[in-house]
Amino acid sequence: MILAEEAGFCAGVRRAFKIAENTVSDDLHWVTLGPLVHNQAVVDHFTAQGISPADDMEKLAADGIIIRSHGIAPQIIANLQEKGIIINDATCPLVKRVHETAALLTAQGYEIIIYGDYDHPEVQGILGWCNNNARVIASVDEALVMPVVSKMGVISQTTKNESDFYKLVAALVPKAKEIRAFNTICSATLKRLEAARILSRKVELMLVIGDKSSSNTKTLARECQISGVKTQLIESAGDLIPAWFKDIKRVGITAGASTPDWIIKEVLDRMTQFDDGAPQEQTQQGNLSNEESFAKLEAEMADIASPNRGDIIKGVVIEVRDDEVMVDVGGKSEGIIPLREMSVKEANSAKELAAVGEEIEVLVLKWDDDGTILLSKKKVDAKKAMDTLEEIYNSGGVVEGSVVSSVKGGLLVDVGVVAFLPASHVEDGFVKNLDEYVGQSFKFNIIEFNRHKKRGSQIVLSRKAMVEAEKSKLKEQFWASIEEGQTIKGRVKRIVDYGAFIDLGGFEGLLHVSEIDHVRIEHPSAVLTEGQEIDVFVLALDREKQRVSLSRKKLLKSPWEIVLEKYQEGDIIDGKVVRLASFGAFVEIEPGVDGLVHISQLANHRVEKPQDVVSVNQPVKVKILSIDSEEKRIGLSLKEVAADVEDQGVEEYLANQENEFNE
Repeated sequence: MILAEEAGFCAGVRRAFKIAENTVSDDLHWVTLGPLVHNQAVVDHFTAQGISPADDMEKLAADGIIIRSHGIAPQIIANLQEKGIIINDATCPLVKRVHETAALLTAQGYEIIIYGDYDHPEVQGILGWCNNNARVIASVDEALVMPVVSKMGVISQTTKNESDFYKLVAALVPKAKEIRAFNTICSATLKRLEAARILSRKVELMLVIGDKSSSNTKTLARECQISGVKTQLIESAGDLIPAWFKDIKRVGITAGASTPDWIIKEVLDRMTQFDDGAPQEQTQQGNLSNEESFAKLEAEMADIASPNRGDIIKGVVIEVRDDEVMVDVGGKSEGIIPLREMSVKEANSAKELAAVGEEIEVLVLKWDDDGTILLSKKKVDAKKAMDTLEEIYNSGGVVEGSVVSSVKGGLLVDVGVVAFLPASHVEDGFVKNLDEYVGQSFKFNIIEFNRHKKRGSQIVLSRKAMVEAEKSKLKEQFWASIEEGQTIKGRVKRIVDYGAFIDLGGFEGLLHVSEIDHVRIEHPSAVLTEGQEIDVFVLALDREKQRVSLSRKKLLKSPWEIVLEKYQEGDIIDGKVVRLASFGAFVEIEPGVDGLVHISQLANHRVEKPQDVVSVNQPVKVKILSIDSEEKRIGLSLKEVAADVEDQGVEEYLANQENEFNE
């Protein structure tokens, strides 16, 4: 006989069992609202200890009530509280999440579909969290006749078959403009089904142990039957019939999530009586003796398998939500990692940090009041990171990290854990804007490490010495390669009133305001911005004083070069009067280049004073009379422009007259 790898109490049922056992010693009169779990043996066990099920809440006469693992409606909880009855909640944590999902979908206006059995107590409880305004369907056929709605939310009874759930959702898709489906089937159910499928392929007969009223037990039996193997559903060892085992050499055994350990043990004990002398396989491990098999089963079933607070254990991710990750940590237990405990890095969703099937190490933080194991991945990662960082600190090594935010006095850096980088250690000098470093990655020295420090950062970083060393190296390379007359690329580091300091890659040179452009500028910031990359000409080097004089102007065309390329005599161009003299007016035709309109060229009549014709800042059209490149003089005329315009008007008039005549 072979026992399935997953069989018997799930974490939720085991939790409910513990809660009830802990209540037995209480002096108060306790009852359960309906059977604690769907297993008569468990009900009888607690009835013998004074905790019996009560079905009629109106006639309830008890000091306290244990809410069974299936959960109940919020309205019933409110009624119990009004009656002053003490409540001990044994609702399965996974069922509670179904309640939360149902309440959220209801609040958001979704038409809710519950996949399940209407009379099942879990479904009745879920209905209460939907304000009893939901439709319960148990098959694809029922889904096909559903009316079309605007918004539909689909959830499931936790003990249903997952593949059937997906078929039902597929049938519902055409029934709504918007549909949100939540797979709320318990992972323990899924694991038991999968283990049963695998075992069914290896045996000639499957025994499914569990109460015949248990939904998950019936689902298990049906799954085994679908596989084609002979299947018998039994509630106890007393149901075993010797004729079943005639000519059967290999028997598989599984049990529903509400089947207690002692029932499974009794069945295994009784099975030895049907040994006809043929060699039998014992348990999922192979060829163990009966005594060894039973001992192993008892060890697996024992409560001591639960991890304790502070334990670091391995687990497998079985579900990822936006706000939490569910992890199978063995021992028939499942744990929850809240988003805040996933990583030191900020994330909007846990889906950015974990994937189903991933094996991770977690720290047990505590057992919540609802029996959930609260876990932390962040603290395990932090411990590993701290161990590594301590080695780096002791060896004087370098660590790499990324700046996550700026705070008062410095920056916070992710190096596996969050470390502090003082503002005075960001660079080798004063840093004006720390926010510019957020999101960037650097290498750091660890200058302080104290994992036991209670206040302040346990790790303090510095870039100062590294920056100084790198700059010293670049400085040597710079002076070894720089020569006067070179054109090199640089970055504007700082702007001051008298110019700008340009980072040349290892050294800073001065670009004086007079060397920024050919034309006069009011302030360097009118042309340059910090961080801008520009080409500069090396004007002069003082190696003794280590000074570099730069020019941008040398690399720019002079205004006169632009004029000679752009204009020629006879062109009529736009300009602006910039100043007046007794002998005429000066007109700017390009920044830095003025031409003279002699007083005799201002108008086609005698002009006494230039201001009688033009004024400063007046836009004008002028004709270029002459360009003297050697003397850098340009002769202009306003009068010639007027004459040309007049001649053009006469020509256009004569042309129009000729066209009219020809017509």
